[in-house]
Amino acid sequence: MSYKAGADKDFFSHIPAKFSYNCIFRVKSALPTAVFRINVLFCILMLTTLSGAAELEEYHGPEIIVRYEVPLKNAAIQTASDYRKIRTDVETKLGLQLQTVPVVVLLCNNDAFQEMARNKLVTAFAIPERNLIVMDYSIIGRIPFDLKDTFKHELTHILLHQHIGDSSLPKWLDEGVAQWAGGGMADILRTGEKDMLQQAVLSSRLIALKDITATFPSSPNSLILAYEESRSLIEFIVKHYGEAKLRSLLGSLEKQRTIEQAAYENLGVSLDMLEQIWKKSLSIENSWISYIADHIYWLLFFFAALITIAGYYAAKRRLKNYRDEEDETEGGNSEEQSDV
Repeated sequence: MSYKAGADKDFFSHIPAKFSYNCIFRVKSALPTAVFRINVLFCILMLTTLSGAAELEEYHGPEIIVRYEVPLKNAAIQTASDYRKIRTDVETKLGLQLQTVPVVVLLCNNDAFQEMARNKLVTAFAIPERNLIVMDYSIIGRIPFDLKDTFKHELTHILLHQHIGDSSLPKWLDEGVAQWAGGGMADILRTGEKDMLQQAVLSSRLIALKDITATFPSSPNSLILAYEESRSLIEFIVKHYGEAKLRSLLGSLEKQRTIEQAAYENLGVSLDMLEQIWKKSLSIENSWISYIADHIYWLLFFFAALITIAGYYAAKRRLKNYRDEEDETEGGNSEEQSDV
């Protein structure tokens, strides 16, 4: 996920080592607008009043700076070690070159991270204007592969924004390319809901591209759907037009073409037509027949459970009827004996 820095940009450019994590930057994150408002006065107050807060150390690797909480020293060294390969992979995929030294902040305190992210689904974010990446190691550090994927995802945001102006880079393209280059939805926690894109296709609830061009929705399910749609469209472009065409499209955006112009110049279709073709392909891939086939075991289990429940109540009803008949028979016998 990428955010825009607020007005006090210099505050982000130098996050000092041995700096309280509470004071890295105090943010009011207004998702989905994703515009940070930085309260520098609050940070100064925190610096002068908190003496026992956790500190950030600093590690300088080749062309990267990693700032981290003390327990994460090994993770910081590993992140710096992985950087060159990750950067090369991203540059090769996008056909763009990184021009600055990124600053990566690793936090092991989820509460501190949430003070900045203000969204429990978010596990990492980038502020491209400051070449800054912040990652919640308490979540993504559980699986080393997740850390690399998340790093690659956020580095993609920085690379895209270095070459393409905000006005030329739609949100869906920014997040879609980051997922394609980074191996998936690396910076967002999945909810318990599965097949959200498929369900949206089947129920005709897909979000229009125009509605995820500037921002993403704030509600958890809609946010995840926006991510899934973004990735799906980029993968559709790569599958049907090729990686080279996607790189050419990014190159056109770098030259300040609009997304509509870039799509027509490189893909030969208007953006509206591209959206229609992509959605039609989703409808074909995600028909009710394919949905049933994908969930056949669950459906069989569900129907078996219904049959079991129905059988239980039928047996219970028969037993009740049998007892009622016995009671009636016994009652009749008692009356006959009393008459005698």
